[in-house]
Amino acid sequence: MFGLFGLWRTFDSVVFYLTPIVGLGGPVGNGLVLWNLGFHIKKGPFSIYLLHLAAADFLFLSCPVGFSVAQAALGAQDTLYFVLTFLWFAVGLWLLAAFSVERCLSDLFPACYQGCRPRHASAVLCALVWTPTLPALPLPANACGLLRNSACPLVCLRYHVASVTWFLVLARVAWTAGVVLFVWVTCCSTRPRPRLYGIVLGALLLLFFCGLPSVFYWSLQPLLNFLLPMFSPLATLLACVNSSSKPLIYSGLGRQPGKREPLRSVLRRALGEGAELGARGQSLPMGLL
Repeated sequence: MFGLFGLWRTFDSVVFYLTPIVGLGGPVGNGLVLWNLGFHIKKGPFSIYLLHLAAADFLFLSCPVGFSVAQAALGAQDTLYFVLTFLWFAVGLWLLAAFSVERCLSDLFPACYQGCRPRHASAVLCALVWTPTLPALPLPANACGLLRNSACPLVCLRYHVASVTWFLVLARVAWTAGVVLFVWVTCCSTRPRPRLYGIVLGALLLLFFCGLPSVFYWSLQPLLNFLLPMFSPLATLLACVNSSSKPLIYSGLGRQPGKREPLRSVLRRALGEGAELGARGQSLPMGLL
């Protein structure tokens, strides 16, 4: 019994200090993506999603780092941490689902997509993701007593069921779009594989292995805290890996083997060239994309 307790304490300490270490690299990588996509790479329909996704990941990763430092210094936990991480994770999941669906539709129906898609659809969708999410999530947090001492259990339960259901729907939509895109590009399409195809699949694999544990934890928090107390820090660590690894995917897909290039050139090749073609009305699904 005491051996298991000591093992748990060691595991908790390792995960606790590993989380800010992983999280420290994530804001740097996402900050570089934000800087280059925001100011140095011409934005197209898909790179706009990646710009907003990098912003959501940057904000999400700032929470574990900031609150871990505060907890280590003050020895106290703040319920506001749960609210903020849930908020930025929700925005990122929204954006990933929208990006996956649009990337899938652009390959399945290229002519209809180019002819019917409004020019500023990506920017409008991103704004629609941020605008209702920011005021909506504090409402269930307030009802559940995370922002004040009193709570309304029945209202909290309703909000909880609705938010968890919506999370699972978004994850399923993103995964369905990714699977359809994978099958289409692998088995049906005769075009070269688009570069953003790799970004979609990489981001969805990260979501499945590193992001969904956080959804499960938020869905079953009281039960998991009682049965598996080590699940909470592990889910937080995996969520940090999920948000920190996307810039590595962009860099890996944009880098040419055997060549040393500035990061801006690598990101421009991975994120900018296809987006510029799409913005000019040329064929989005071709190789540069």
